[in-house]
This record gives sequence, structure tokens and C-alpha cells, in this order.
Amino acid sequence: MADNISSTMTYFDLIHDRRKSSDFMWATRYMEPLAPHSLSTDENWSRNEAIEAVLIHPKVVSIIDELAATRNVDKLILIREAKAMLEEMASKQHLSTFRWLALILVKVLKRILQSFRVNVQYVLEIKSKMEHSDVQYVYVPSHRSYLDFILMSYILFNYDMAIPNIASGMDFYRMHVVGELLRKTGAFYMRRSFSTDKLYKEIFKAYVAALVEHSDRAIEFFIEGTRSRSQKSISPKYGLLAMILDSLFHAKVSDIHFIPVSISYDRPLEESLFSYELLGVPKPAESTTGLFRSLSILREQSAHGHVYFHVSPPISALKFMDPSARKLSALSPLTKIPTDIVKNIAYAIIDSHNKYTIFMPINLIAVLFNERIHSHPGNPYTFETLLQDYIWFKKFITQRMGASVSPTVENIEEEPFKQTEKDEIKESLHTHRNLLNFDSNNLLILQAAHREIKSNKTICVKGHTLDERTMRITVPAINIGIYVNPLFAIFTKPSIAIMSIHRDGLTEEIAADQFTLLRTLLTTEFALADNVDKQTILNEWNHELTFLINEKCVGLNNNEIYFSSNNHLRKILCNILVPYIGAIYVTCLVLHQWDNTTMGESIEQEILKECQKRTEILLFHDDSLINHPYTLSLDLYQSTLVSLTNYEAITLLLSPSSSSDKKRIYQINKNILSSLIDNLEMIISQQRSPGCYLDIASSFNHQNDNTLQAKL
Repeated sequence: MADNISSTMTYFDLIHDRRKSSDFMWATRYMEPLAPHSLSTDENWSRNEAIEAVLIHPKVVSIIDELAATRNVDKLILIREAKAMLEEMASKQHLSTFRWLALILVKVLKRILQSFRVNVQYVLEIKSKMEHSDVQYVYVPSHRSYLDFILMSYILFNYDMAIPNIASGMDFYRMHVVGELLRKTGAFYMRRSFSTDKLYKEIFKAYVAALVEHSDRAIEFFIEGTRSRSQKSISPKYGLLAMILDSLFHAKVSDIHFIPVSISYDRPLEESLFSYELLGVPKPAESTTGLFRSLSILREQSAHGHVYFHVSPPISALKFMDPSARKLSALSPLTKIPTDIVKNIAYAIIDSHNKYTIFMPINLIAVLFNERIHSHPGNPYTFETLLQDYIWFKKFITQRMGASVSPTVENIEEEPFKQTEKDEIKESLHTHRNLLNFDSNNLLILQAAHREIKSNKTICVKGHTLDERTMRITVPAINIGIYVNPLFAIFTKPSIAIMSIHRDGLTEEIAADQFTLLRTLLTTEFALADNVDKQTILNEWNHELTFLINEKCVGLNNNEIYFSSNNHLRKILCNILVPYIGAIYVTCLVLHQWDNTTMGESIEQEILKECQKRTEILLFHDDSLINHPYTLSLDLYQSTLVSLTNYEAITLLLSPSSSSDKKRIYQINKNILSSLIDNLEMIISQQRSPGCYLDIASSFNHQNDNTLQAKL
């Protein structure tokens, strides 16, 4: 998976030194932050200069003229409206503000984390290149927590590198005091959706162009657009990326270097909320009050374990540009950048995130526990059997897959020896004792995690309201799934391949067809490139089949595939993917049986509710093909609807209602869905495991009186 580049695999704990010296002296030290984009004084615009330039941008002026005529209003009114939009979105950099926030932040980090580990040598290599480069740099971290952009700024501040212009959502803007503080530390604000607001769209595009071309600071944004509550890569968003690339496409800058940053959390700050969000309980609205309430995380020392930031090699956008297309753009300034270029760069960033993901011991433990539940019901792990499997699994993913598991740091001199696997398990289970723990009989058990949701307001659940019996088993099972999911960075395609080989004696051609089907249906869910041809998918299949043969999961004889000796790995790969295929199956069932007469129009929100309702029913049927509680995640149904639309099993329509209340309605092709159901039933039924999470449901009957706290 990861390249053996020594400079990118050496990690330093950035808060280790802060535990030994003055935080105040560190935060207030003399600084000359390195600006990564070399510009002359005339070209480097201030905030006010950028605002004024946007207001006279030809496209902005044109849209103001158009709207003034359409609305029959004075242009000055629209100019004032445009300036207000810019005042709302534009960032301010104020180093003194950041110094004081850094002082507070470092004290919080020292309290809640054991370490904050970064491949520092590579950060310094990039810094050295920035000193002699005139390209614009863009930081693109994976998005796993609200802490991501804060820690990214911490790294840059620590190494005297300029704090970037950070794309932020309006949720933070609306937070009293905090919104303005974030603006002074580099945040520029963007509305979630503005495709129908012509004026805002042109203003925002012009402002982004100003940052790319006339700011000496880098830009930072999240390619996924939102936090991955599932802790795996999610499909990229193209809007802001296309705007950033537009300046290069029209030759306004020499190149843009995207710096992917893979982020791994031992225990994310929002851990207690993620499972509920996936089930449809909306996240608490960001607020200053919520921020102060979230300070309860300070109660327990080092409760959130370790954090890894892996800064990866820059991706040159220029290498993706078609010279002929750029020549065309020179002749016609209105030419838009081709969609395929934007997509290729987006997936190159996602692939880098996956390639350089650092795995935590809890990720391996969660995968092994999940497999144990399914393949060995009634035979839970003891510490000794867990240690045995952990050593085998860690050796496999590090030596055979090229992955990295919790690499040690270089700057902790007092660490007398490298942690053994036994130490890793003990430390990890201590950090995650609320999730997994050994009971008095030395058996590894899943802890009860469902908390009664108490609120003085009615909580509007996005999906179907699940009963308490379901929630008791589903919440802890999804918690396990959240720690399983990071392994999909290396296991997505092998898992799809092994699920495609659903029985002994399957011909290679049929298995390849099943791989193509599953890969297509899971493209959105696992952020797989969606602009590939059939030959590329066939090449992927051949690569994964060779891998499975080499690992003795399967063998090939006379064009027939048979199961081989490595049953343990085969079952692991199957069991982590089962809930995702189960969600596709349920969605197809619901859509195939949809009756407008009795169920109303096939509106997306109603489809999601019905899918979750149907899954809950199937989950408790002994003969059901659905036996994994993670299948109840609303995110799975939403991504399935996108994939089924691309597969042309359904067609997205718009509601005939007023434009202010448009609903997503689908036209259903029941013939295609019927074929999909037959295929999925065959795959799932042949791969069904003897055990499931319901086997341990009785252990959750006695709940603690916990209340879900609204945390930021």
C-alpha cells in the first residue's frame, strides 16, 4: 500500500516537547511564517483589495446587470448585497489571535491526547520546496473530525508556515464569537448549497480565484465536503475543487500542488455521536454553548489516545491538464474545465488518503472481533487467542499489504523499548474500554453503548424511529463498524472480489461479472473512481484475483475458482462487506415493491425510512439474509440510491411542487431491480455466516442510565 519512503515514515510527537517547556514562550515566539505562494507586492491582495476586485470582476458585473434588469431594481442595491456576501465569506488573518488560540489549544491537546504524531521530516521537505517555488499550494486533509483543520493549523504554526485560507461551513460562521475567531485564523465561509443563487455563485467563484491567484497563503479544504462519520473515505465533492483548478486551466497560475493529508484518530472526539448520526439522529447544531459543553472531554487524561497526520507527496494538477483543452480555454475564456480532469484529480487525492492511512490497533481488534462474532458464535476471544490472531493479522497487513500500524515516534527518548503487540492491545483496550473489554472470565465482550436520548425538544429523526430493542444492539455494533471501516483503505477491492466468488466451482467469467456488478453498486459508498471503462474494471478484477490466489484464499483450476486453505482471511474480507451489500439488497427490495397507490410518491426521504424500517424487521427474522445491524445506517441507503441511479435502475426526477420545496422523486425500473435482487440474494445467501451480533443481544438488557450529550 504505502511506499517505503523513509522520510515519510518517521513520526514525531508534536506535543511531547510542549510537555517539557513553556507553552507561553512557544506561542509568543518571534515568527516569520513562510508564505508558500511567492507574489510581488502588487499581486498579493489584502482582504479589502480582494473584495473590491471581486466586485468589479466581469462575470460578477454581468450577473448584477442581468439580475437588476430581471428584478427591476437599482444596481446599487445588488452591489450592496454582493458586498455583504463578500464580507460574510472573506477570511482575515490575524497572527496575534492565532497565538492566543494556539496557547489554549496546546493545553487542551496535552490533556486529551497521549500523542499527536506527524511525519515531520516530510513536512520540512515540503517547506523547503515552498521557499523556491511559485506554484500555489492546497492542503487537502481527509475529514474525520472537527479537530482536523485545527490540528492542521497547529502543525503549520509549529513549523513557522503560514496558516492557510481554510474553507469552512456556515455552521461555524453562525457561532457567536467563535465564528469571527475562526475567520481571524484563516477561515473563509461558504454556504452549503448555492447553485440556484446566481449572484452568490459568481461572487464565490471570483473570490476563490482571488485566493488562488492573489493570496500568498495556501488554501485548505476537505475534498469529501463533510466529516466521514463512518471513518472511511467517502465520495469526493467537485465544486470547490473545480473552482480552484479553473485558475490553472486558464493559465492564471503556473501550477497547483495539492498536498493530501491522511488523518487517523485512535478515538475521535465525536465517537459517542457518530453511531446515532448514522442511524438518523441529527447531530447537535454547532453553537458556542455546545462548544463549552464539549469541554467535558477534558475530564479524563489522555482519553482519546493517539492521532496521526501523514503529509503525503504533492499532486501536481498540471500533469492532469490536457494541453489541447488549455489552448481552447485561451481562445475562449468562458470554456469550463473538463469534468474528467476534475474527477481524476479528486480521486488521486482520495487514493493518496487511502494509500498513506495509518491504522490503529483498535482497527485490527475491531476487524477480528467482528469476524469472531460471525464465524465463531459462542466462542469469544480470550486475551491469549486475541493476541495470537492480532499478531497474525498485523503481520499480514504490514508485510503483505504494505500498511503501517501505529508506528512509533522518534523523539520520545525515555521510551526504553518498542511496544510489543501485547502492549498495543492492552493500551488500545484501555483507551476503548467503553467499547470492548475483558470480563471476569477473561472473555472479550462488547460493552453496552446505547444511551437514552433525552431532550426538552422533539428530535426529528431523519429515518425510521427504531425501537429500543434494536437500538440496544445496533449502537454498539455500529461503534465496532466505525473502527472496522478504516481498513477499507486497503480492503475494499479484495473484499468485493471475494464476495464475487460466492461459491466453490464458480467460473472465472461469472465471478468477474459479479465483481463488475458489486464494484459498480459500491462505487459511491467506497469512493471508487466512477469514470473508468470496462477494461479498467477487468484489470482490477485480475489484480485482486491474483492477490487472493497468492494469499491462498482461493485457487484457480481449469477456469473454475475454488476456496483454498486461508479461510480466516477469506471470512474477514467477506464479513466486513456483508452489511454494505445487505443495504443494497434491502434498497432494491423496497424500490421493487414500491406501490404509489398505498405508499405515495417514491420520494427519497420516504424511501430511506422504508429501507430502515424493512431492515429492522428483517434483522430479527431467523431465516433473513440481513443479519448485521450496520445495515441500518442511513448513509448506506443514500449512497445506494446514487449508485442505482448511475446503474439506471432508478431515475431521479423533480417534484412538480413549487421550486422552493422541490423533493427528490425517483422513477423505478422494476425489471432491472428484479435482476439485481436475484444476483444479490445469490451472493448473500452463499456467504452467510453462522453467527451474528444478535447472538450477544441479551448482554445489553441491563443498561446504564446514560444520556446522550450534545457535544460539538
